[in-house]
Amino acid sequence: MIVSNLNKRIGNKNILQDVSFILANNDKVGLVGVNGAGKSTLLKTLAKEIKPDNGKVRLNEETITYLKQEIPYIYNDLTVVQYIKQELKLDKLETRLHELETNLTADIMKEYGEVLNQYLTLEGYSFEENLKSILLGLNFKENINKKIKTLSGGQKIKVLLAIVLLQNADILLLDEPTNNLDMEAILYLEKKLKLANKKMMIVSHDEVFLNNIVNKIYELENGKIKVYNISYQEYLNQKELEYKDLKERYIKAQEQKDKLKHQVQKAKEWANKGVNKKAHNDNNKLANNYAKEKTNTSNISKLTKELEKIEIPDFEEKKPINVFFNLDEIKENKDIELEHLVCGYETFKTTEINLLIPYGIRVNIIGGNGTGKTTLIKTILKEISPIKGNVNIGSGVRIGYISQNTLDSALDESVYSYLTKDLKNIDKAKVFTLLDKFSIDYDDKDKSYLSLSPGERTRVNLAKLAINNINVLILDEVTNHLDKEALDLIYDLVKSYKGTIISISHNRKYNEYLNSDLDLDIKTGKIIQRRLLKK
Repeated sequence: MIVSNLNKRIGNKNILQDVSFILANNDKVGLVGVNGAGKSTLLKTLAKEIKPDNGKVRLNEETITYLKQEIPYIYNDLTVVQYIKQELKLDKLETRLHELETNLTADIMKEYGEVLNQYLTLEGYSFEENLKSILLGLNFKENINKKIKTLSGGQKIKVLLAIVLLQNADILLLDEPTNNLDMEAILYLEKKLKLANKKMMIVSHDEVFLNNIVNKIYELENGKIKVYNISYQEYLNQKELEYKDLKERYIKAQEQKDKLKHQVQKAKEWANKGVNKKAHNDNNKLANNYAKEKTNTSNISKLTKELEKIEIPDFEEKKPINVFFNLDEIKENKDIELEHLVCGYETFKTTEINLLIPYGIRVNIIGGNGTGKTTLIKTILKEISPIKGNVNIGSGVRIGYISQNTLDSALDESVYSYLTKDLKNIDKAKVFTLLDKFSIDYDDKDKSYLSLSPGERTRVNLAKLAINNINVLILDEVTNHLDKEALDLIYDLVKSYKGTIISISHNRKYNEYLNSDLDLDIKTGKIIQRRLLKK
């Protein structure tokens, strides 16, 4: 694949600016950049899902496949196998082959050969066998004749991944392929991609996944691509070195500029003193003063030119990662108990769960896609009623719920309004103190929440929890769709938080920081105690 001078403008923003690169044999590229940098736009442009304003994407007889993000509602009543066949166009190829084979003549042999070749490329004759093998690897255990509308979000992602893997294309474009996947599926996909002799470009929030697969990093910033021929971890190390070098050059340039400004100021003060001296009749003194003044003026001009030549690098100091919770010393009961709990709906229910969650414990809810992890969370939050049993929540419990959606809440209001809208008695001093604790600039309080970067929005959301003295955090796949800055904040949160955490995540780095006290297998109700409880 040869990409030449791609440009794409959306609204008033240049998303892609003269983007050029070559995707060569065995290139497994991690495409990185902050949220909004244009990563998805670039992938869609390469996949011809959207048209560039100008530029070219040339394929040398290569086939390309792009991982779609969702299954449209119009296909809800199709079965899994029907939908996949339709997306691969196998159904049309099968129909046409049957039509041609029933009346095979010399005139249509060329078309028959072309259609048959397409069918064989997709391994049509072993389609169902291959499909079942891939779905089994992805830990998809539902019947392939089950309707799309009955699947969970993670199960739908597995269907979309199966389509990509079945196409057997030369180039894979994968946008957040691990979102909502369970660990078994992530490990299978990781192994499959690592061993595949294919070109690929991957956008992923899962740093371990990226580090285990890619051999190159394309960094997209301000519409331009910068290439790093190294692994993801090496890229992170390189970026840290670049940051330190830029900071040193910025400080040095500022110091040099300040020094010259001081010299210019002193020279001007000296010149003014010479002008203000009383004139004397002594011609030699007048001549001497004139010479000094001329020399001083020349020196000022020289210093001013040197000052103008100094270029200050474009540098912004990283905000320190600071997650601060001053939890209330509430004397009331802060435990949560799941007592003979069965939750779900008419068509699905979990096994019975019995679990006491003492205050300060970290619980990791584990299980494959569609086993009821989020259903359990919604039951604890009292968004749905249990089928059987009880959720007993202590009177001192203050729950804060964070999911990938609440971290990116689309609200057209100021930061200050967003932080305080649910508070009955607003303590402005406390709010402003917490802004500082979370490294949020005071001047940002009047900014629109929507105008903030994902990392800044994450800081604001965490500050909101701290303002409300939340002592129980329920976190549901919070790492999805976040950029590096926001991810680091979440990692710091789960590492340092002293209250109770009930969590769902298949992000391996996140789970290392969580370091759960016990795992609850939602499918079996079994509790795996990882260490002695803190109670």
